[in-house]
Amino acid sequence: MPHSADLNQPPTQSGRGLVRLRVNLAYEGTNFNGWAIQPGQRTVQNEVQNALGVALHLGEPVVLTVAGRTDSGVHARQQVAHCDIPAETNPD
Repeated sequence: MPHSADLNQPPTQSGRGLVRLRVNLAYEGTNFNGWAIQPGQRTVQNEVQNALGVALHLGEPVVLTVAGRTDSGVHARQQVAHCDIPAETNPD
């Protein structure tokens, strides 16, 4: 098991460094089927991951880890998530 200090470090991928981004979210969930990705459903996680992938010019969605989740139609304030992206990422 890793030491607790190791848990705060972003993982590395094939020797390349990654940067951990904290994402603070607020959303109105009326038109969503909750947070978590569900096949064939519009979810907050899927929309945010796709949008971050586009905004950061990654060519694919990011993978978010979230602190909590919501049910269908539920709104959120101050929800926190994180993702690890390549250190060389340079958003405009």
